Amino acid sequence: MEITAALAADLAALSEALDEPGADLTRTLRQLAADAKLAVGSFLGLAIRAAASGEPIQLSTLDGASAQVRTSLMIPLPPAVDGAAAIGLILYAGTRGAFTDLAADLAWLSGRDLTDFAVDQHLTAPAEHDGLAALSLINQAIGVLIAHGHTPEQAGRELGDRAARAGVDRHVAATQILAGPDDAGPNAP
Repeated sequence: MEITAALAADLAALSEALDEPGADLTRTLRQLAADAKLAVGSFLGLAIRAAASGEPIQLSTLDGASAQVRTSLMIPLPPAVDGAAAIGLILYAGTRGAFTDLAADLAWLSGRDLTDFAVDQHLTAPAEHDGLAALSLINQAIGVLIAHGHTPEQAGRELGDRAARAGVDRHVAATQILAGPDDAGPNAP
């Protein structure tokens, strides 16, 4: 499994944020991928879905293999702290039905319902901009909006409104705010 430079940077940032000496998310992710490959021979990669600062983020090792995805398995993970957004691990493989037995085994081992493990509901590869870098841009754009007179709540809504008006996602709208002319005030178009 190849870990891209962008993913390595995201993992390094997460490792620092853990405030846990010796945490090495890159090594953990590589081991998880190796174990998944042993369990499912057509394993292509994985994604981790979480939320930070109220924004969804997704880190993925599925670089260049997205066209080959024929099956997926979403494994829900408990939140790190009470009240936090749910997170999940999505495995991708190239052979249809490859995760059927694994999903059943995980349900049995965890005592959860099989329906808790979503099979083939995530067949589209995650977008590259769903990581920490995109979240950073979004937070910077919100900061610009706040600096121009918006409250934090107004800034978040304004970013969402701009994205909707332009027909783009929040990441693209944030990039436009950061790169565009100084029109970020509360009365800006």
